[in-house]
Amino acid sequence: MNEHTVDVSIDTAGGEVGTGLSCPHALNEPLKKASAILRSFAWDAYMAEFVGTFFLVLTIGLNVVQGNDLAPLSIGAILMVMIFAMGSVSGGHFNPAVTLAVWLSRRQKITLRDAGIYWVVQLLAGLVAGLTYSGVLGASFALEPIDDKRGTIMSACLVEILYTCALCLVILNVATTKQDTPNHYFGLAIGSTVGSAAIAIGGVSGCSLNPAVSFGVTITHVLTMESEGRHWDYIGLYLAAPLVGAALAAAIFYAVRPAEYGGEGEEQVNR
Repeated sequence: MNEHTVDVSIDTAGGEVGTGLSCPHALNEPLKKASAILRSFAWDAYMAEFVGTFFLVLTIGLNVVQGNDLAPLSIGAILMVMIFAMGSVSGGHFNPAVTLAVWLSRRQKITLRDAGIYWVVQLLAGLVAGLTYSGVLGASFALEPIDDKRGTIMSACLVEILYTCALCLVILNVATTKQDTPNHYFGLAIGSTVGSAAIAIGGVSGCSLNPAVSFGVTITHVLTMESEGRHWDYIGLYLAAPLVGAALAAAIFYAVRPAEYGGEGEEQVNR
């Protein structure tokens, strides 16, 4: 049987084994590179975004399905406390439109890679939350304008753009500027904006302002198949309108906050 034995003796001078395979030490470099790549990802921030988005969409779903008259207060409050809880970890976006606005503000607040991952995490959290409230209550709902009339659809699109713009503009100003951070009111300001918007336009568009909400609610309603209908008819409106509002907010922010970009008013930052 000796003719079948394999020489596995180690050449200490060459650092290789007799079979011609590289020494285990040669694997260290690729492993170190892989480890460095994994460490470069902000895993804690991604988890924070998932948790915050999940509870926001869950709260929205539970309130809407049950027809709670205090839904705007409840939704604004859960967003406020989640921002206070997770804001120092991830920035407390919980909304792809907010992430887009922060990235478009061009101040290195978030990288393009992390913005993309935030989007994926937020959409996934919205879907998981939708399936959760549907499982708890045995019901779901469709996100759609008050009726199918063309004027109402255009009105729903307009208010979604405008109030998402308001939300993103508030966030950019109270949570990301050198002039106003750190402060202790940013969560209250953001939560109040959402609550105010829900009261103002809930009867027009349903008040999503958030593609993660739109995605989670719509996919959940399609999957539950509770009723026949055109479940997908308005998904484009509720995904695209908030993103347009986010871009508009970033443009307005650029105009009203020149100090953030080294323009006029920079001296006020250092006072």
